[in-house]
Formats: sequence, structure tokens, C-alpha cells
Amino acid sequence: MASLENLTVSLLDKLAKEIGIKFTKKDKKIDKITKINNVGLKELQLNQLIQKYQEQKSKIKKTSKDEISELKGRVKLLEEQVRFLISEINVSKVSLVNKDDHDIITVTTDLAEIKKFLKSLISSGESITIDELIEMTEIQKIPLITLKHSIYDLIDEDVFDVAEGKSRQKIGGKIGVLIRK
Repeated sequence: MASLENLTVSLLDKLAKEIGIKFTKKDKKIDKITKINNVGLKELQLNQLIQKYQEQKSKIKKTSKDEISELKGRVKLLEEQVRFLISEINVSKVSLVNKDDHDIITVTTDLAEIKKFLKSLISSGESITIDELIEMTEIQKIPLITLKHSIYDLIDEDVFDVAEGKSRQKIGGKIGVLIRK
């Protein structure tokens, strides 16, 4: 037969709330059971309530192992999503659009396209500081290491001359100005 003693204190509190009993903070489990029994509920009604709360008590709760296993699965899924996003970034290509006699670059990791874009920025005999270059919106879309490699290649190909200049940012610690030959 169902017994109030089998219920936890929190379940006794829920049962009491359902039938309109208020406990004091000092009430212990035995006091709570006594108050519930003294309410004068019919035995059938009391047994139904006890049964209801015993079912709640017996419901299977997730163990910490289950929760850890679930978290591991979620982390693994996140790792796969990050790998996918990284692979998408690594294969990003550039698209050059000719607008107002200048090539506009979107996003790239292709050195040839970046070099072509850099050549289109500066006319023969003109110069640009590294600060001015890096502040350009189109350039900010290019990974810095790729931009540096493109600039070094253009210097090696005798497209650009270099000077220290008054640029706050410098490439390789020395190159502050690029001068188109």
C-alpha cells in the first residue's frame, strides 16, 4: 500500500501544496506527514495522491554519465561544423569586378588575383603607404599573410620599389611605402 513515508520531502511539499496545506520552515518530514494525515482526506483520495507522487519519484532521471555523453555528442557535432566552415573558407575564391577603371576584389586567397588587384591600385610613378593600403575596404577582406606574400612577390618581380616612409604599419618591419615602377 502507498505510504507517505516513501515520498521525499520535496514531493511531500508538492502534495501538501496541491491539497492546500502550508508547512512552516521548522516542520520536519514526520511533522509534514502528520499534518497531511490530519487533513481528513478520504483514504482513496490520499492513496491516489501518494501514487501520483511516487510515480514522479520513480521516473528515471538522467545520470551525470548520460549528460556527459550528450555533451560529448554535441561537442563532436560542433567540431564537425567548424571543420566544414574552415574548409569553406580555405577554398574561397576571388571575384574581380571592373568598376570605374579599377578592379574591385571581394575575397581571395589566390596570390595572382591579389597581385593583379594591387597593380591596378597604383599607377606608374605613384606611391602608397602601407597605412593607406591596409585601410582600403577591399584589402581588409584579404588575409594579412596573403597580402604580404603578394607584395613581396611584386617587389621581386620589379613592379614595386619600397621605401621606409612615414607609415605606422610596416611590412617586414621596414616597408612603409610602395612605389610603382
